[in-house]
Amino acid sequence: MADIIHIPENFIGLEDREKLDSFGGHSIARGRATRWHWDHNEQGDDVFELYRGGADEQLTARITRSRDDDAFYAHDEHAKLISSGELDHLLAELDLYLIKLHGENPDNPA
Repeated sequence: MADIIHIPENFIGLEDREKLDSFGGHSIARGRATRWHWDHNEQGDDVFELYRGGADEQLTARITRSRDDDAFYAHDEHAKLISSGELDHLLAELDLYLIKLHGENPDNPA
């Protein structure tokens, strides 16, 4: 008899986790974030978070996935939607958001 495995509603697979980890490293290397980490929301779902700042570090972006519509969602520190959709699209939009937030020229990022 096979075991029944219950996967969380917003399950983020290994390949997508690696992309998010890489994006976090990229954002830190560019000076647009100071750290990233994995957390869980109130429902126990995976959440990828980016932070910026020094001693007064603040949440910059939070990424989750909805299995219902097979989309990723990025929200800012005020829970306002930054972008949604496929992960690659979301990361491109989030990178542009961080470029602007960091005060860089979006047409000529550092």
